[in-house]
Amino acid sequence: MSLLPFPAPLATPRATRHGRFYDVPQADGSVIAYPSVTTVLEVVAKPALVGWAAREERAHVAATAADLYAQTAQHAQFPRASFILALERRLGAAFAHVAASETATAIGTQLHAAIEWTLKRDAGQAVGSAPVLTAPAALAFRTWQLFARDVQLTPLRIEQVVYSHAHRYAGTLDLVATLDAPGLLRVLQRQGAVAPTLTTWLASRATVTALVDFKTSKAVYREALLQSVAYQRALKEMGHGRVDGGLVVRLPKDPGDRKGLEVAVVPPARDLFPTFLAARHLWEWKAAPEVARRLARRA
Repeated sequence: MSLLPFPAPLATPRATRHGRFYDVPQADGSVIAYPSVTTVLEVVAKPALVGWAAREERAHVAATAADLYAQTAQHAQFPRASFILALERRLGAAFAHVAASETATAIGTQLHAAIEWTLKRDAGQAVGSAPVLTAPAALAFRTWQLFARDVQLTPLRIEQVVYSHAHRYAGTLDLVATLDAPGLLRVLQRQGAVAPTLTTWLASRATVTALVDFKTSKAVYREALLQSVAYQRALKEMGHGRVDGGLVVRLPKDPGDRKGLEVAVVPPARDLFPTFLAARHLWEWKAAPEVARRLARRA
């Protein structure tokens, strides 16, 4: 098993206060900063996150207030202002949902590192020590291993930077791989009914080539589908061929997660890519003029 060569010029990612950008070399030797796909998709409204953040903060405030009350109940009653001041000090400046989000990001980072390390090791590439995983990341990784076994996954490209000169965006795809078509169909059927056209198509093939994106979120959110088609089109534009489609694989990190493994089939890129481009245009409008200079040609 060997990975496909990728001779395209290397684009360098960097974080800024306006989001994540990639410095992409141009044919004339200059460099242009392209926004990452994930930065572009931040313009997509996520109302569920507002409710989640409010619930996280409410739970944190309630628990902190209860602890403070337990410690002061046996003493003379605090003046209301003093109690509020003590509570605010205990709460600190950071919001609870930010800490929870950072923890979730760390779990996802660990999972990606473990999958990349394993696939590259199996492909015969030199790898260092195995990444250290926390319990949630280890659970997600074990689920990934079962999925990879069931679909006989063979990696072609791993953690590859791709970009579009035509539409000026970039990103790092998780994986391009070949999968056993009957095995993938069985995985999808275990989740529920599969569209007849997809069933017929998979049943007629031995293998499929897919761009695979893995998540540890609580659900497969629709913006993940837009992320996949953006990567698919960039891969094709760079001259590295086209894939049969995309998959978003959600891996549970909580033992109490009743959904378990979820595999979402990404709709055809021809249908979704215009929606991503609309998000790209909206991001550029929203970011201007602060970020406009980052899109200008740089020597």
